[in-house]
Parts: sequence; C-alpha cells; structure tokens
Amino acid sequence: MSEGFIATKANVTIFLKELKSILESPEAKIDIELRRDKQEEYSTEYCLRDLEFDTKDVIEELKKLKLSEYVECCPDMRNPKSRDYYVFSRIYNQKQVYIKIKIKSYDNKIILCKSFHYAEYETTRFPYRGKEVE
Repeated sequence: MSEGFIATKANVTIFLKELKSILESPEAKIDIELRRDKQEEYSTEYCLRDLEFDTKDVIEELKKLKLSEYVECCPDMRNPKSRDYYVFSRIYNQKQVYIKIKIKSYDNKIILCKSFHYAEYETTRFPYRGKEVE
C-alpha cells in the first residue's frame, strides 16, 4: 500500500455507485485474480475457500461495500494507463479481509478483483469511517 493515495469522499461514493450498478447488471463479469505469490493463508484462493465463497458470493459482498470500509486508492503498476484500484477492508470470521478492485470496463461491465484475502498487515486507516450517512 506504499503507493496509495486517498480519493475524495465524492469520488469513492461515485465509484461505489458505479460498481454496484455494474454488478446489478445481468451482463456483468468479474475477474477474480488468484495470484499465488503470497503465503497461502494470505491468498485469495485460501480466503475464498475458508469463507466458503464462490464468485456469486464475492459479487454480493462487493455490492455491500461501504464508504466507511474504504482504505485508499493505488495505481495499477502493471498497467499504468489504466484506472486506479480502490482498496477496502471488511471483517469476516474476526479477520480483516483486504479487497482491491477496479472497474476494468464500463462498456463491457467488467470488474477486476485483484485481491480478496485475509490481510497480511492490519489496516487502521479508514479516512471516511464515521463521516458518512449509510
């Protein structure tokens, strides 16, 4: 998270509305990246298996994201000309889960879920916690 920055409250709110709108669409697609470059207990695959989540569950959980769970944004280091990622953190089974997503394509309704895994390091920075009406 070293390259992170805080988006405005308005931008995060717009992102969440757009995300939810896309995910509500029957044409929506989600790419969940299952990288294997982390220790197993911090991998998306492990987390989804532990939570007994499938793709539909991830979609439903992303629809529930709130402004208060926003952590930061960060650039896509692999694709510098693409949109930034939005990072959120939620608690499942008394563990913090790191969620890193972006809207890959508005036209094709594609969401990229780069991370959905137990947090390796606890996040304590929530810039909009307690500052919204939900």
